[in-house]
Amino acid sequence: MYRIVLYIASIFFISPVFAQRATDTFKLYFDLDVPTLNEKMQKKIDLLIYNDKIISGSKVTIVGYADYLGTETYNQDLSMKRAQGVKDYLVKYGSMNEKDITLCVGRGKVNRKDMNGQDGSPTDRRVDIVVNNRSATVHNAPKPKPGKKDTIRRVTVTDIDDMKALRVGSVFKLNNVYFPADRHVMKQESKETLEKLYTVLKNNPKMKISIEGHVCCIRDAPDALDIDTYEPFLSVNRAKAIYKYLVDKGIEADRLSYVGFGRRRPVIANEQTEEDADKNRRVEIRIMEN
Repeated sequence: MYRIVLYIASIFFISPVFAQRATDTFKLYFDLDVPTLNEKMQKKIDLLIYNDKIISGSKVTIVGYADYLGTETYNQDLSMKRAQGVKDYLVKYGSMNEKDITLCVGRGKVNRKDMNGQDGSPTDRRVDIVVNNRSATVHNAPKPKPGKKDTIRRVTVTDIDDMKALRVGSVFKLNNVYFPADRHVMKQESKETLEKLYTVLKNNPKMKISIEGHVCCIRDAPDALDIDTYEPFLSVNRAKAIYKYLVDKGIEADRLSYVGFGRRRPVIANEQTEEDADKNRRVEIRIMEN
């Protein structure tokens, strides 16, 4: 019972329940002087997409802000980088068409009456995503079945060395990497595959990859519960575990990224067998640069 309560609380802490209106504004908060999305805000975007708060066909405006700390030029640049980072994330991981993002702009600092504090204003370090749903059908049209709109270029890689020849955008399953049920800690037999992946990256210093986690067999939540952390982000944590392994081995962090899609991108729409579930329960590697 404790796990269930914590699981539900975690979802609502990160993703409040919003009423679907013609126009909705969602706020993403940033760390001090940091232009990039932190992990918590990435998860919030994932949940907004999963819960149809940001849907294909919606027109989206992205506006970045900074607090009053720093110079005017610095804050303008910082707010623009924050907005651009959110746009990139939506296009890259949210399957959003770039043409539907009608405006991406940085507004600089938020003016306030009291701008004398040394700590600034945390609520002004943000990006607003303004979603206009008038251009997208939400309630009347049935949702497409999971996997039907999947246009990912999946390839079969029998040996990790084959990834050197893959085109940018190609995705393959990372075979022979195993996790215990409901956990993100890898089993020892995964090490051989991870060592091969490390070696390829080491020998190809221009290669950049995205590590993408997926789970199976859940219906009423965006992701599964990780019993190692009691967080409902199992797919994220599994992808992060591989990311951390590679970084700890010496691969530059800016060549790697990780994301968890939960069950939003199944290979098999409705699992009927354990084999179906295994195809959905996976970690994939996407070639970003080669």
